[in-house]
Amino acid sequence: MSRLARIAIAAAGVALASPAAGAGTAPSLHFRDQAAETGAASRFLRAYGIVTSTFRTVAHNRAVGGVPNSYHLLDQAIDLVRRPGVSHQQIDAALRKAGYSLIESLDEPDHSHFAFAPARITRPAVQNTPEAPPAPPPPRLAADIHGTLNVDLQAQAARGSEPRSLSR
Repeated sequence: MSRLARIAIAAAGVALASPAAGAGTAPSLHFRDQAAETGAASRFLRAYGIVTSTFRTVAHNRAVGGVPNSYHLLDQAIDLVRRPGVSHQQIDAALRKAGYSLIESLDEPDHSHFAFAPARITRPAVQNTPEAPPAPPPPRLAADIHGTLNVDLQAQAARGSEPRSLSR
């Protein structure tokens, strides 16, 4: 991920976690891949507690007692131990307001679990502006009998000189 993308994601997380963000509508977040979305959500959630789990391998998921079809295996889930005074509902509302599409929101006794819908891939809008028509071709120049071009005669007339013809 480019440095600029990391800065933009961090800035979005800081802006959305700030008290001022509650005053207006949070912008919708669009990421190019699931790992970027989960990473940004993880940074966003640090304001509410400690992130304890994101992506898991099959072996790690089995070792911690995760279900076989866990969203953690797809890098689409985050577990968070909440800070004192922070409720699961507050975090759920903040994620939804920030534009995340939650498909699981579980309030466990010792942590919160959130699973996200697959990241949307955004593409720039296609502009349907028609192409400009091609420029008309220049007028054909015809030579007179003596080989002098009509354009030359017009230019000479404009200068006030007598038209001359070339003889062969």
